[in-house]
Amino acid sequence: MFNIADYFKKFSRIESDSLSQRDAVRAAIYGACGADIPFDVKKGVIIVKGSPAAKSVAFTKKEAIIRSLREKHPNLRLTDVR
Repeated sequence: MFNIADYFKKFSRIESDSLSQRDAVRAAIYGACGADIPFDVKKGVIIVKGSPAAKSVAFTKKEAIIRSLREKHPNLRLTDVR
């Protein structure tokens, strides 16, 4: 018989992976920029949201953000900041 609990365990693992990825990106952005800038992650790209000033700060610190993520979390496949 189909066990629905086992089926939903798959989704809870995906959600926890997504939350840990967002926490890692948030920490990297805060470490590089010194501010909590809103963002989304889609297809390996960090999409910065917010004011134009916040976007420009994140873009100037783009390489520092990516480097920090690669050093601390090498299993994340985030390649760009837009």
